[in-house]
Amino acid sequence: MMLAEEIRSRTLQKIYQLVSWERYKEALAEAEDWVRHSPDDSVALGALAFVYQFSDADKALYWCGEALKRDPELELPWRIMLAFAYERKDWKEFITLCSEMLRMFPEQDYIYRLKAQYMLIQGKFEDARLLTEQAVKLNYSAINYAVHAYALALTGKHDASRASEATALREEPENVEVLLYTGWAADRRGEYKAAVERMNAAVRLDPTNKQSREEYLKMLQKSYWFYRVLLLPRFISRMRRWQVLLIWVAAFILFRPLLLLFILLHVMSYWTSKWLVHIKVFGFHRAPPKRGK
Repeated sequence: MMLAEEIRSRTLQKIYQLVSWERYKEALAEAEDWVRHSPDDSVALGALAFVYQFSDADKALYWCGEALKRDPELELPWRIMLAFAYERKDWKEFITLCSEMLRMFPEQDYIYRLKAQYMLIQGKFEDARLLTEQAVKLNYSAINYAVHAYALALTGKHDASRASEATALREEPENVEVLLYTGWAADRRGEYKAAVERMNAAVRLDPTNKQSREEYLKMLQKSYWFYRVLLLPRFISRMRRWQVLLIWVAAFILFRPLLLLFILLHVMSYWTSKWLVHIKVFGFHRAPPKRGK
């Protein structure tokens, strides 16, 4: 029995290693062979789902279901399903999975971090900060510190944000996701030079990553002072849509000429800064066609 468990553990680690080397065909062959020999082994089925998540989402989810039929409390299939729900922005499913997983696996930091990232998308910054704080307590990982730095910046805790950012970059200075979140944190604190540096580093690490390229161009645009001067106040981003609409209507009625001038200047600054960024990055040539992940 002990020997069987040892073989099982070694096989799983081998699959993880092959995936980390991006040798997906070999990892898939290893997982399929394991399932052929142990068709009712939940861990083997979970490993097969793990490999398929990089090539075929439907097959990955199918094998997650098969693994959970054998062992409803096996963590790996749950983790894969949570990641897919987040990537697909299936928020109803995501929240359901989060609730169930926090009940079963309360010590797993990634659940708190992913839920925090969802809260950031929803504009619930204080809720996100509390969740990232819990994630950091459970695991001092670079990505946890990076997301925490962003949540802290969004809630106005700039000194704590800088400290968390420094830890994240010290631990993993060449992680694209870490660079993105620390770049957003720096941007939120008004540190545009640092934000540009983070996004530039992310693009250099993975030039094919569409999100990194787009964020780099956005940060370059913000580096122009005349564009920043005409940006709407940051507090507006925290307001509800009806509140923003009400402010605009009132401003239009009371200060129509000034408001129209502001809008005109804002549009001009946006396109001027965008043009300058294009010249800086691509010269006087057209940008290459987009290739995204």
